[in-house]
Amino acid sequence: MKKILSLIVAIALFASCNQSGQKAESTQEINVAAVKTIELHVTGMTCEGCENTVMEAVNGIEGVTASKASHLDELTSVSFDTTLVSIEKISETINELGYTVVDGDI
Repeated sequence: MKKILSLIVAIALFASCNQSGQKAESTQEINVAAVKTIELHVTGMTCEGCENTVMEAVNGIEGVTASKASHLDELTSVSFDTTLVSIEKISETINELGYTVVDGDI
């Protein structure tokens, strides 16, 4: 019985981990010609958990197609449709999390 319960808990944890990185389906079409990739200097990230928090929030913005954060490099790379979202909106979202986008790099 303990083995079955452990297996069910492990499956539930695995399923929740796999779903956390998935992005909600967009309500608007992405204009591939308008997609731009930028790198923002982000301070305050201290671990992989911080990286995941930033990526999850940024990926949740309408028009963002991908993001990658590195606490070691203090960089967040964001690909986004410039007709749907601005660099300012992306920076504002990161700043609201308690991290700082260094203004000189916007």
